[in-house]
Formats: sequence, structure tokens, C-alpha cells
Amino acid sequence: MVSAFGQIPVTYAIAAFAGMLAFPLAIPSRDVEPGSNVESRLSATSATAGPSVSCMASTICEVKERVRWRTPAWKPAFCEEIARAVLESSKRYAIPPPLILAVMINESDMNEKAFRTTMKSGSLYAKDGGLMGIRCIVDEQGRCTNGFVRGLTWKEVMDPVTNIDLAARELARWRDGGGVTSVTVRTRDGNGELRAKQRNVPCTHKTHAYWAHYNHGPRYIDRGRARHYPHRIAVLYFALARAMHMDTTALMSMKLTVTDPGRRPRTADKPVEARYRKLCQSIRDVVPVCGDQSTAQLQAARSE
Repeated sequence: MVSAFGQIPVTYAIAAFAGMLAFPLAIPSRDVEPGSNVESRLSATSATAGPSVSCMASTICEVKERVRWRTPAWKPAFCEEIARAVLESSKRYAIPPPLILAVMINESDMNEKAFRTTMKSGSLYAKDGGLMGIRCIVDEQGRCTNGFVRGLTWKEVMDPVTNIDLAARELARWRDGGGVTSVTVRTRDGNGELRAKQRNVPCTHKTHAYWAHYNHGPRYIDRGRARHYPHRIAVLYFALARAMHMDTTALMSMKLTVTDPGRRPRTADKPVEARYRKLCQSIRDVVPVCGDQSTAQLQAARSE
């Protein structure tokens, strides 16, 4: 998977370690005018009405147990540390907690030690790693030179709490206009003739979820396998939000990704590819300590 800070697509950097690549088919969705404030409503309501620390920690521990790839389980104290980091970053940047966790699962299978290196001309160019797959383009002194990680050491980037906060900040950046798209504008030249000109403007995410840019960089990739990334995140996001009894109405209203020719749009509640069906089922099997709901009620909700 692509790291958040590369701003250059480097497809499938972290997830490829586990051989976890698959691509979704199309599923029906409600068509809501993209460019409305669905994304901002989703972030604002989910971040402010988020789960408790105990709910998040129990969810994280159970999900970790199901998705870890040849890595040790997390102890409850560490799950609580990660839960607090997610909730604090969620509040700081108004990013929904289940979205942060969905990116975490997709990027690293919740492996805080996951990493990969990129070489150029025989020399180390960049490292991608941590829970959120953060990219660090390194200089000769081993410090990062790119984006929000500029000046940090690789050890600092790999710190789980820092890694989560950097990712939430990056998600907020893309949501709030960090992405760009090209539009055609017509202006008159010195002779009064109309001339067509391409101009970059802030991306309004009309054909995709804003978190696509976490993988794609400034420009949304609307061709090939990469365009499926926002739907992959969305199905994990939806499953996690349901597990924690959070509202998913706005998520279901979003246009997530470019529709394949001849197929209907995808929705967040319908994972189709094998990897994401399995992940979402694992998440549905989680019984977190959320509110006053009993285990029986949680099981009934999962069977709907």
C-alpha cells in the first residue's frame, strides 16, 4: 500500500508483505451528489461522537487477534495505548476513529513493526512503515525530508503513537483540499479570442472518497487497480463503525470510487473480494465493550 507522505503512488507497499492484494467488484449504492459536504459531516459526527477508550481498546485487541500476520498478539495495555492514540488524533483532526483503524488494518495488518525500503540507483531512497504505512524519504543523515515527517528520524516515525497522529493529519490534509484536480477554463487572450487552459484546483472528491489520496497522492488515480483503494478502506471503515455502534449513514451516502463500466457503484457495506470479505467478517465477529449493549444484542446486530 502507498504511504501517506510519498505523494507519489507506490502501489501496495505494506500490504504486499502478506500477499493480501485483491480487487472489489461493483455493488449498488445511493447516488449522492459528490462535492456536497457528506465527507465533512461524516468526519465531524464520527469524530465527536466516537467510542469510549474501553470500547476502542477492546475492539483493537480483538481485531488484532484476527488480522495479525505471524506477529504476536497485543497485550491489553498496548491496545489501550493505541486506542487512546486513535481517539486523540481523531479529535485533533476530526477524522473518524474507525477510518484511522481501517487504514491501519489495510496498511500493516496492525503490525507496528511493518516496513519496507525503496532503493534508487543502488542507494536507500525511502522507507515506508509503522501501523499506518508512513513514508520517510531519507537524507544522508537518516532524517525524513518529506511532508509532515520532515526532520523526523525513522525511529520517531515508527513510534506507534506518532505514526497514528501523522496519518490522521495526512487524512485531514486530503479531506481539506490537499488533493488537486484539473479543470478546463476559458480565458480571452490579448486579441480577445477565447483560449482553453487547464488549471489545477482543490479536489472536491466527486468520484471518490477523500481517503483515496492517502494512497494516490495529490491526484486521484481513476484507472487500473489503484482506483479500488478507497472502496477497500470503506468496507473496513463500515465494519468497524458498525462493531462500535457508530452511525454509518453518511458513509453509505458517499460515492467511493469510479464505477467499472457496466457495473453499478460500490457501497461500503458490501465487500466482495476474498480478502476484504474475510476481514469484514472477522470484524463482525468482534464483541467490543461498547455502551450498554449486551453480547446477545451485539450478536443479533451482526446477523442483520
